[in-house]
Amino acid sequence: MLTFAALALSSLLSQVQAHYTFPSLIVGGVITPQWVNVRETNNYQTNDPVTNVTSPDMRCYDSATAGTATTISVTAGSTLGIDCPITIYHPGVVNVYMAQAPTGTDVSDFAGDGAVWFKVYEITAVTNGGTSITFPAQNLPSVSFTLPEELPTGQYLVRMEALALHVAETYGGAQWYIACGQIAVTGGGSGTPGPLVEIPGVYTGYEPGILINIYDPIPATYTQPGPPVWPASGTSSTPVTPPVSSTSVVSSSAPPTTTVHTTTTATGTTTAPPSSGTGAAEYAQCGGLGWTGATACASPFTCQVVNSYYSQCLST
Repeated sequence: MLTFAALALSSLLSQVQAHYTFPSLIVGGVITPQWVNVRETNNYQTNDPVTNVTSPDMRCYDSATAGTATTISVTAGSTLGIDCPITIYHPGVVNVYMAQAPTGTDVSDFAGDGAVWFKVYEITAVTNGGTSITFPAQNLPSVSFTLPEELPTGQYLVRMEALALHVAETYGGAQWYIACGQIAVTGGGSGTPGPLVEIPGVYTGYEPGILINIYDPIPATYTQPGPPVWPASGTSSTPVTPPVSSTSVVSSSAPPTTTVHTTTTATGTTTAPPSSGTGAAEYAQCGGLGWTGATACASPFTCQVVNSYYSQCLST
């Protein structure tokens, strides 16, 4: 018989494998402590996504947590990473936005309101004229990109956005996993980032890359939501995850930490949530064509068909 602790652990594992957060940056090849250089998000315990594109939580998802963090220095032209301890589980795409704090304003006091955001990186879908669609961002343990050399020196919010599309065929079905880090860019250039957009406001929810059925029929093309990447060389659809050290980086005013996890290179294989006699947790996948994981849900949730390729544990 399973103990209460074992039941709780099984439920937690099923839930966290389905949803995810981005609590750390990767600077100089090492992972910073969780929620030190990244503002703690409302879902830091539940992992639940944002689904309302008009909500202020689309910005940094920190309305309930005060959104405090410590700023870490990063050199323009260097590699910056954003860590996902659980991996990006769902099929979908990635956008990374930045916003510079106004002169005289510390980025810790900057809400990112107004038309101040510009996109610096994206990982889009790969299509084959309706024969197949794949998502290179799926199963990545982190997202890394090069800070543009042209980026002006200053303090910035770095906003990670993983858009999950597995139930996006109806309005409001797309799931947004969001986090904002705080960095101070040094050695910057004299570029003019843009186009600048407002968040919320950049999406209506009806864009073809957001309101989309990725299963049937298979899309012949995919349109990445949001503005173009600045500069254009920042776009990528075939991400490469660099080796990451398990040694933590702590910024000058951050508290010490003792444990961080080691990131491993992602593969193209999807890991299914573990099967359990107690069933999968709320929001976990429980069925669909080709699904080999748990098909029963933990009480009081039931396995409900979303489409022929995806069933999910939901409240009745």
